[in-house]
Amino acid sequence: MTNRLQSSLGKAQNAASVSSHRVPTIEANQLLGDAGVLAILHAGETYQLTRTKQNKLLLTKCHALAASAQAQDALLQKNE
Repeated sequence: MTNRLQSSLGKAQNAASVSSHRVPTIEANQLLGDAGVLAILHAGETYQLTRTKQNKLLLTKCHALAASAQAQDALLQKNE
């Protein structure tokens, strides 16, 4: 029983040390603004971060937004 307790305490201490490292943090409201939605481009894919009516965050992969982003990129390259 003592070994289990020591093992659990060791795991908890390791988890605490990992979580004590500072991670860059930003308020969701700063990202989402009044609209409550944000498009995120990652590795050529577009995702949508949305604040729900229950004030939760929902991240979804958006195929339509990806096509729109590609069209915008094409226009930007054409105008350069």
